[in-house]
Amino acid sequence: MTSSAPAARNAYIDTLRGWSIFGVVCVHFAGSFVTTDVHAWSPSFFLGLGLNQFFSFAVPLFVFLSGYLAGVSRRRPALGEYYLGRLTRIGLPYLLASLASFFLLNHQEAWRALPGLGAKFTWLWQRLLFFGVEPTLYFIPLILQLYLLQPALQALPGWLHRLLPAVPPARHALALALALLALHLALGLLCNSGRLNYYVWGRPNSLFWMFYFFCGLHFSVLTEVVPRRAVAVGTVTLLATAAGAMGWNFLRLLDPAVVGLSFELNRLDFAYARPEMLVYDLAVVAALAAGIVAGRSPRPGAFSFLGRYTLEIYLWHILVLYFGAWRYPGILAACRELPEVILLICAAATAVIAGLAAGFARARDFIRHHRVTVVETGG
Repeated sequence: MTSSAPAARNAYIDTLRGWSIFGVVCVHFAGSFVTTDVHAWSPSFFLGLGLNQFFSFAVPLFVFLSGYLAGVSRRRPALGEYYLGRLTRIGLPYLLASLASFFLLNHQEAWRALPGLGAKFTWLWQRLLFFGVEPTLYFIPLILQLYLLQPALQALPGWLHRLLPAVPPARHALALALALLALHLALGLLCNSGRLNYYVWGRPNSLFWMFYFFCGLHFSVLTEVVPRRAVAVGTVTLLATAAGAMGWNFLRLLDPAVVGLSFELNRLDFAYARPEMLVYDLAVVAALAAGIVAGRSPRPGAFSFLGRYTLEIYLWHILVLYFGAWRYPGILAACRELPEVILLICAAATAVIAGLAAGFARARDFIRHHRVTVVETGG
């Protein structure tokens, strides 16, 4: 979710990132109206359920795009510089957001209730390095895990080629991608069946998401043999597959025999591990990735603007939503009376954070430019 250099912006990538981060906000805010209380099966419930499910591709797409942007980057810093840069650009803002969430979202109460210093320390490192202090922050430790592995994942096809020189590196990359896809599906199905803990081996685990990151990292190699004329047909096929998977998903989610009369047996918790959602996410990400192969270049707009500030929006949207909406019963009542308000609040939250981030970025650039000018002129 990091921002790339302004000179290297790609409007299509930024637009995908913008839609995805808006989707993440919708999943978290609109999804909070999918409840088992008296509002189940109400208009706000259905809107929340629809947005929550439709935008489930956002995190897989972010992981793929993180790998893609790392793969196409022309910078090849030394290993130490690379890791320091990632920790500085992502780790420090993450620590600040975690600290704010710890105190402002009352997580310190759960921490204080733990018995002994050892339990408190374990709680802190597990949440900071894996689960997230605020559970929605799990993506940042996850992406840092993948960035930690990036140099090895990037070099792996070359290493295999040196061991088996008769096989081209592209074939090694394809074989590794298929192996990681098998791992992704196996972990997902095992989590869905309850044989593995979804909250350990699924959602926050780099092994589960490595397929998407690896495919992004080696995207140009994996797609170099794809005929351009096949892209359009493939995209339509993938979107039809995604629509079928989502249709099957809603047949089950709206069946009282499956979820209960008040949605009390809902299947939403294992969001990325349910078979229908595994298919849906894979198909949508592949279809959107096909746009890169096709060279799509939309005009910059509101969503490409949001795409520049996905890290900031991701880190701070829960706090903005809490202090701007969730804590006010009147606003929640308005959302239930007029479900459109849910979308307006999600849009406002993303716009406010992106606007503030853009303002800070401009102020920082102005200060840097001023310092350079002063040094050059000897002022």
